[in-house]
Amino acid sequence: MDRAERVRQILSTRSLTLYRVSQRSAEIFGRSSRFYVPHNLYYDVADPSLIPTIHQMLALSHITNYRLCDWLAVFGFDLDHISRLQLLIPRQRTTLLDSSVYDTHAWIPWFADRPHAGPVPPIAPLGQFLVSVAPRRATDLLPLSKGRFLYAKVGEEDAHAFPHLAPGSIVRVDVRRLEELLSDARTNVERWLFLVEHSFGFTCSQLVVLEKNRVMLHSTQRPCAQIELRLGKEARILGIVDAEIRPITDHRSVRVPPRSAALPKPRPLQAQNLQTNLRDLLRNSRFRVGLSFREASSVSRWISSMLSDQLYFAAGSTLSDYETLAAPPRHIQKIITLCVLYCIDFHQFLRTSGLPLDQAGREPIPDELVPRQVPSRNQGLHVASEKESLQEPSGLLASLMKQWEEVPLFLRHSLNELTGLKNFSLSDVFWVGGDEVGIHPLLVNATFVVVNRRVKRPAQSTAKAVCEPSLYLILKRDGSYLCGCCALHQGNLVVRSYPGGSLGTQQFRNGIDAEVIGRVTAVVRRLL
Repeated sequence: MDRAERVRQILSTRSLTLYRVSQRSAEIFGRSSRFYVPHNLYYDVADPSLIPTIHQMLALSHITNYRLCDWLAVFGFDLDHISRLQLLIPRQRTTLLDSSVYDTHAWIPWFADRPHAGPVPPIAPLGQFLVSVAPRRATDLLPLSKGRFLYAKVGEEDAHAFPHLAPGSIVRVDVRRLEELLSDARTNVERWLFLVEHSFGFTCSQLVVLEKNRVMLHSTQRPCAQIELRLGKEARILGIVDAEIRPITDHRSVRVPPRSAALPKPRPLQAQNLQTNLRDLLRNSRFRVGLSFREASSVSRWISSMLSDQLYFAAGSTLSDYETLAAPPRHIQKIITLCVLYCIDFHQFLRTSGLPLDQAGREPIPDELVPRQVPSRNQGLHVASEKESLQEPSGLLASLMKQWEEVPLFLRHSLNELTGLKNFSLSDVFWVGGDEVGIHPLLVNATFVVVNRRVKRPAQSTAKAVCEPSLYLILKRDGSYLCGCCALHQGNLVVRSYPGGSLGTQQFRNGIDAEVIGRVTAVVRRLL
């Protein structure tokens, strides 16, 4: 179905013609308004390079009462891919991610407890206890109370986060327990990591409370990076870091932030309510992510290559012009590029641009008329009935939902990149939450590990080796699993514990006493 025919069918579900929509837009907004929908829209949209402006999209949404994100999807813009592109960009500074789920009507693959799965061992394949069931709408899986958690990506040069967090990790920030923890800060606060906003962006850091309104960013590895800040004037504490998704893509080396990666002299922090126009939003957001116009333009070229559309590219001079104009760019591609570059919420961008989002439609366009992907229900897997799918989870799934409280649905398009696997699936995930005697620091309080089952041969152990061995998942002959650093030595698997661990070195005959299942590429763990 071509685009013009799709638009015609969508309008017909509301008993509308394009002529009537054009009339209504002139009546509501004025014929000279940017929101005016021309009567020759069908002719325009037949050309893939001609896309209605964001103002015209909003007018279509208002007149049809269909959601703006659905109208954008009809013309090829999936807003939920913004977060994926944000995550793929290497960041020097820690950045606050856009964790919005724009299409709340999207279908999400879902799971249920496997019947008669038996007791949960310390380490086991997640598929041993969960099975795929009928997909659920995103709105059914979103938390009942929004605003509980923020998500951030740790920057390559965030000296305060190292060594507790790895560059590139995704961290979850609990905004609810802040006052409770700060009230007891003088004795216990150095054990925790906080997400702090300052005049130069964000950082994940331990804190030392000096006075009621004075804190010091604390780094055990970088004393030169310690800096005092006045709360409310030079810094805001956004919440406490309670979980980390750590990709482990390079096992041979860990990049340490340079010793010079310290904050400059603190400056007054701009009040949150002063970003009332697009100019300030773009300027402040670009400054926080630490991009020059030239660097941002280079990243936009990468975005245009990823999305195969040259309109996503923005020259440095164009990016500079956007920070002097009050109106949003004409092309929707440019708006998405700015949101990706500067980690801006798409709706916040439109609201700050002065667009009346309160007039946008509220109902979803029917699935058959919008390119909304429905996960396959017939892949040889167990598929629950509609009644079973709506039942409250129990067993391991209920325990996980209670512990984690919410599912970060905005990450669903980024799992391949986060795990380093081309075709990530449930069979790549292993439960390690019952292993109370972890033999590696990353496994302490870990819930899941993701395993690349195609890498089954550890490196040879030699006397000259100076690099820490990789993390591997090992299956022992008694059917139990072991996760830790291992290497091959004279045909044996040597599994070493970390210094201070309760377990010593273990040795197995490779292929006889134990075998390697695969290499760990990501760890999901709690920090509280």
